[in-house]
Formats: sequence, C-alpha cells, structure tokens
Amino acid sequence: MKSIGILLTDHQSINEEIILKSLNYIKKSKLKKIYFIGDNFYFKKIFKKIKKINKIIFLNIKYKKNSFKYLNDITIESLKLHKQKKICKIINMPLNKKKFLGKKFIGFTEFFSKKLNNLSNSNMLLFNNNFSVCPLTTHIQIKDVNKKITKSNFVKAINNINTFYNKILKKKPQIIVLGLNPHCSKDFSTKTVDHKLLSKEILLLKKNKINIIGPVSADTAFLNYKNKVFVGMYHDQVLIPFKLINKFDGINITIGNKIIRISPDHGTAKTLIKKRKSISNQSFINCLKFCEKY
Repeated sequence: MKSIGILLTDHQSINEEIILKSLNYIKKSKLKKIYFIGDNFYFKKIFKKIKKINKIIFLNIKYKKNSFKYLNDITIESLKLHKQKKICKIINMPLNKKKFLGKKFIGFTEFFSKKLNNLSNSNMLLFNNNFSVCPLTTHIQIKDVNKKITKSNFVKAINNINTFYNKILKKKPQIIVLGLNPHCSKDFSTKTVDHKLLSKEILLLKKNKINIIGPVSADTAFLNYKNKVFVGMYHDQVLIPFKLINKFDGINITIGNKIIRISPDHGTAKTLIKKRKSISNQSFINCLKFCEKY
C-alpha cells in the first residue's frame, strides 16, 4: 500500500505554493493514492488544480478560526485513514507553532505522538541519504538540557533509531553520540553527564551488538559524516551542521510511533509567499520520494 495522507496545515505560509510547484512530480509519482486533508477554501488553488488528477482525493475539513482545533481535526482524519488501511504514511506541511499549538505542545512531533498516546517514546530524526541526526531533547532552553538527559531517554532514542533503520530502511546504522560539554567533559570533573551516563550506557549498548560510538567531541564530529546517524544532546547541536551541509535536502521524521510521520525540513517562510521563484520544494519532493521508496 503506497498511499499517503498530506495534512494541509497553515494557509498563511508557502505550503500551497510548494505543493503547486510539485504537482508535475505528484502526477508521475509511484504513489497509488494521495489524500489531501484540509480546508478547500483556504487551499483553493490546490483544490482546483487536482480535480483532474485521479490519484488525488481532497478531504475537506473546515477551518473555523480555531487553529488548534483545525490541526486536531485534520490529524484525527489522517489517523482514521491509517486505521482503515487507506494510507501508510502521513506528511504534515509546516506550520506556525505558536498559532497552531499555542502553549499546549512545544512542537508537532510532540503533538502527533500525543495523539497516538506515545508522547514519551518517540524521537525526531532529521533524515538524509548523506547522514541523519537525532536531537535527544528538542524545543527547550539550553539551561534545561542537562536535566532532561536521562538513561531511559537516551536508550529509548538509540533503540528507536536502530529499529527504524533495520526495519524500515533495511540498513544497520552507525550511531555517533555527541558529548554534551566541550571535548566530552575531558577538562571537567567525572560528575558530568558525559562521564556518568553516556559513556556507561554506550558500553552496554555495544554489548547488545548496536553499532554505536561515543561520546565524541561535537566540534569535529561532522568532519566525517557519510552514512552515519548523529545523536546530539540538544536541538541546535545537530540541526546546525545538518542544515548547513544538506541545505533543503533533508526531511523531518518522527520515529518510535506505529505510523511514520514526515514533514519538509523548513518553516512556514511567510515572507516568501509572493516570491514563488525563491521557494524551494526540494524537501517536500524528498518526503514524497521517501514514501515511494520505503
């Protein structure tokens, strides 16, 4: 079953332009069916354009000025489709987190996992054929990172990565764990998380035949990045090198859930709405290619 659902989230963004720019690829894609789930008034250009494309179905869910309820409604609709075995993966388009999530969730990854009653067991993976990265903590302040690094969170993330690569990609990943502090706390006391937790857990994971190295110093880790998965302790530790090297070529995947959820690796880019030539649809195309291949 190579059919997918696409959540039409934020209409005050470049989402519609990205999809319109990708219609030729969609027409020729190997996907059997594509369900667009959203408001056909706010995404009227897409609605009009897809009428003659047999593989596309538009499910109209009304936006009633309550952004969180709308997001909740379109997400529930996609989960129904998955339960009915009509789709196997879900792509959500970028959204303004303050507008759609408010103070309820810190990101879509957390919101989506909560809908599956799996909030504590999922992880964010930024995926690319060159290399991938997984931040152990996501959208929190730097000052709070240390206390969020626990044995259970760390081991869960490693197992999620290993399972995703083995079961979905049919590959055995080489996992590189980055230390939290400069030089993996080499110049600090042995009471840091690098010494007390990461080093010990990595040795145990190796005994379980997981291909894992670390902790390594983050400042030189990406000099050799090919075919590796880097686990960072905080968001920007791994997202900065990932985006710097891969540009628009990466995709965001939630791993650890029973459903694979994917999104383009960029924001809403509201300032580009009327500058179609400046908009790159590469990350969205890569989401579609991932759904076709795996």
